[in-house]
Amino acid sequence: MSKLFCLHGWGFSSKIFRGLGCLSIDLPAHGSSKLLYKNFRDMAKDIGLRIPNKSVLLGWSMGGSLALLTAFMFPQKVQGLILIGTAPHFRLCWSEKNIRAFLLRLRKEGESFLREFRKVAYSEEFEDKLDFQVAYRMLEDYINLDLTYLLPYIKQKTVIIHGVWDNIVPLKAGLSLYNLIKKSKFITFQGGHFPKGYEHLILEVLKSF
Repeated sequence: MSKLFCLHGWGFSSKIFRGLGCLSIDLPAHGSSKLLYKNFRDMAKDIGLRIPNKSVLLGWSMGGSLALLTAFMFPQKVQGLILIGTAPHFRLCWSEKNIRAFLLRLRKEGESFLREFRKVAYSEEFEDKLDFQVAYRMLEDYINLDLTYLLPYIKQKTVIIHGVWDNIVPLKAGLSLYNLIKKSKFITFQGGHFPKGYEHLILEVLKSF
């Protein structure tokens, strides 16, 4: 039987998946994580060594990018992928002006801007710890992380779930992902960046693995 392993997005923690009853981990600088951050490839390697065999990786936003990297590096351990609000290359989702403004506000306003971002991304209040210095560096790396080159090599069954009103990772980014991963399935829901209230959809998708 496949095991669901969940990877959260930037600025959040594994607490986001409490309703799914899945295995999960706090990524470096997030929540209660004790993991050190070096780069995304090392982070994917760390995840790949921890997950059980026949894992279905569910990745949300930045976690989706990590799930893709992990599946590429550990094809023998990853049975399938569920990607929510995920982009092949986040830098292409926003204008350079908006990216610079986001990073500037994060650096200047810290906690207050993080609260604002969390509410937009999750649609309600979310509280957990964040190491701003490390998380900022991680975010810069994520913005520049281009996974387009490896997507044709993803052979695992892949289901892409995307909110039609997602204003963090636009719907067109999810469609790009769908077009680049062979035999993937694309599902939309009437919502934003996180499928709040659509947890049943994720559980239904999991049954297909």
